[in-house]
Amino acid sequence: MIGEERRRKLLAALKKAGALSATRAGKLLRVSRMTVHRDLDSLAADGLLRKVRGGATPVSSRTPRAELARPFTERMPINTPGKEAVARHVAKLLAHAQSLALDASSTVFRVASILKPLPAGRGPSIITNSVPLFQELLRRQEGFRVLLTGGEPQARSGSLVGPLAIRSLEGLRFDYAVISVAGLMEEQGLLFDSTPEDAALKQAFLARADKAILAVDKTKINFLAPYPLGDLSAFDWLVTEDGVNEVGRKAKGKRQR
Repeated sequence: MIGEERRRKLLAALKKAGALSATRAGKLLRVSRMTVHRDLDSLAADGLLRKVRGGATPVSSRTPRAELARPFTERMPINTPGKEAVARHVAKLLAHAQSLALDASSTVFRVASILKPLPAGRGPSIITNSVPLFQELLRRQEGFRVLLTGGEPQARSGSLVGPLAIRSLEGLRFDYAVISVAGLMEEQGLLFDSTPEDAALKQAFLARADKAILAVDKTKINFLAPYPLGDLSAFDWLVTEDGVNEVGRKAKGKRQR
């Protein structure tokens, strides 16, 4: 395949997916990572895409940023068995937690749906920026103390985001933050999300948590979303359908002992 044809295919795949990892591009074109990166460098130099660590994202889009996030009702049915398996593993880690921060992802919604009150019949205290999750926990009336962040509502995602959402967390600390992402580039340990506002709110949760859990089903692994969120080193555990893996802070501490 000649270079010009490869680059046309790369641009077409990027337009369709909204973001493209170098790994996925290499499989699509059946070429080496070195060839993929040369093509991405060439297209970036021509101003046709923006190269990021692990792949590429569009230079610009006529679609409003809030539209990049799929509606919550569309995300809920995707890979239901995988998300339920992730939720069961996460719930075991949270068995004795007293305070939680839960994001607005459909995966974390599954976690909340199976959480149990503490042995004394109380709590845990939960803060979330997810309106659907907040409503679900209130409906269950199982002794949870549920708090909703402030912020600007995103109708499609059912979340609250923006400066007011982040400001509403001032002075708070959590035992655990449970977060999902739109994409995890496993080899590089890089995380990406659908909108910059969602990424910023999740970073604020992480900054205030003693322990952090990244909960993702396998559809998110090696998928490159448009907006960087951070890297795996900010988390203690990565939880997938296959179980719980110590990463970041936990894994580093283990090696040092």
